[in-house]
Amino acid sequence: MIDDTQNLEIQAEWDLLNILFSGEQPYPINPYTPEAEAYFLEQEAPDFVAEVFTKAELTERSQHFMGQMNHLWSATRLQTSLLQRFAEQIPDELLNRLAQVATRITEQVSSRSLSLGEQLVHCVQELLPQWPEEDLQVLARPFAYAMRGAEPDGVELSGATVGSTSWSELSEIEQARTCLAIARYALLEVLSDQEAP
Repeated sequence: MIDDTQNLEIQAEWDLLNILFSGEQPYPINPYTPEAEAYFLEQEAPDFVAEVFTKAELTERSQHFMGQMNHLWSATRLQTSLLQRFAEQIPDELLNRLAQVATRITEQVSSRSLSLGEQLVHCVQELLPQWPEEDLQVLARPFAYAMRGAEPDGVELSGATVGSTSWSELSEIEQARTCLAIARYALLEVLSDQEAP
């Protein structure tokens, strides 16, 4: 004999199953039924994206998207590298801005010809807007010449030592030299990332 409590449990299970599977089946069991044919026709319908865009447009847009992703990835890796190496010497906000500018500058170098000194000045100019461009060019010359063939093994260039002195204790000239030294390191990092396979 079936107990009423068992009946209620069975009824609850059936109700649950009916609620879960009351809609359309996710895949028709019998592929020869008329419902299956409609299901397969719906699945084989042309993709909406393919209808809206031509193959050339899809290729162009995907390349643009991947270029943006590579730019963001490169900038993020550079920011991480700069923060790990120089966070004690320069404020994080300046390092993040420097990483963004250095990434952007290296992309512009291919489209227009910038000397190494000009690249360094453009990187630092946003960080130190109070400095005239001519003064930054003078300070950047030793860094630009040292950059040729140099490896980013340490950032101690032409009297600018990135050391244990805090940012606020540095003079304006020392801050500018420190920014240029870090910009040199950042540009070398970005260039080495671009050359890597």
